[in-house]
Amino acid sequence: MVNKQMSIESTFYEELLGKAEEMIPNLRERMNEVDRLRSIPQSTISELTEAGLLKLLTPKKYGGYQLNFRQYLDIVSQIGKGCGSTAWVVALINVAKWVVSVNFTEEVHDEIFKDDAIANVCGVFEARKCDVEKVEGGYLIKEGLWGFASGSNHSDYFFLGFPQVNENGEVEGLGAALIPRKDVNLLDDWHTISMRGTGSNSVTVTNLFVPEKWTTSLSKAVVGEYPAVHLEDQALYKSAFIPVAALVLLAPGIGLSAAAKEIFLEKLPSRRIQYTFHNKQAEAAVTHLQLAEVVMKMETASLLAYRAADEIDKWAASGEYMNFNSRVQARVDCSYANRLNCEAVDLIFSLAGGSAISESNLLSKIMKDSKTPPQHGLITPTTGLELYGRILAEQEPNTYLV
Repeated sequence: MVNKQMSIESTFYEELLGKAEEMIPNLRERMNEVDRLRSIPQSTISELTEAGLLKLLTPKKYGGYQLNFRQYLDIVSQIGKGCGSTAWVVALINVAKWVVSVNFTEEVHDEIFKDDAIANVCGVFEARKCDVEKVEGGYLIKEGLWGFASGSNHSDYFFLGFPQVNENGEVEGLGAALIPRKDVNLLDDWHTISMRGTGSNSVTVTNLFVPEKWTTSLSKAVVGEYPAVHLEDQALYKSAFIPVAALVLLAPGIGLSAAAKEIFLEKLPSRRIQYTFHNKQAEAAVTHLQLAEVVMKMETASLLAYRAADEIDKWAASGEYMNFNSRVQARVDCSYANRLNCEAVDLIFSLAGGSAISESNLLSKIMKDSKTPPQHGLITPTTGLELYGRILAEQEPNTYLV
């Protein structure tokens, strides 16, 4: 029975991976449209929904596929080979659904995941500003502003962090509220040079009462105290909160660097190095050195990413919550892999010559999109390295998000 179940799960994974690969040509064709719209086209969202690629981490109980995180990396990185913005939105919507899965009760899930889990969710852990009051039955958000809500244009619910206060206004921890789209004001302020299609707009909320059951404690989630007791026998929903949140952000960069290498190698046989005696770039020693370094950076990034994924999956399957040192290791693995992916794309771009700067050149779009992941606060390379170094030096961590 176990082997049969594993076979079914493997078939789902292979089918989803194949669907992601099949989308690559269409995603590349739509990259100009993505940049112009500053959003993912509805045609792409419809294809992703139809293919089931927006419920990779959603519970099977509600029509999802409940994949593990190694499988998740494989699938989303394939989408990243087609379009960085699309992969980022797929990554964030899927993990937001996982966040909702672990952080809310069955009663809330029955509402969010009804209709075969087609509702999408996006989220922001920390508010830029938030005036909140504890009132009878829940919280009153008087005024709140959250930035970088990736996937906001396509989301039905918003998972928004806020300071959890008591009746005296004293902050007791970090909480989050799950809020329907109708109660959120979406600002059109995502004007960027990179990942233009992610729709990572700011959102605001004004004078909104949020019932207690639609709120959760992120402070407790960080240490594995999840309210979703009806899913506690499912390994995926025992995964460590911050390592998961960091890991999922890597998948687009893995896809972008893979696409950059593929595009460069396709054109390499016909390229020369201008203003030199190298009539064939493929025969030049400098090409060999740089190309080898590109691949080593990519492979090291993948090794770190998949090590983190495997550790997350292993701890979850064991029934134990990932211990502190392992969570630190996962976060620095993700941070450092993030840097390596970006560096690999930069090296390929430098090898590609002057034509690479053309707006119509896919490499120019990939290069720009690769700059976004290292800017995300959760996997900023310097923050991850500082955290790791502090723990190695037996100091207190530089963040509570571990």
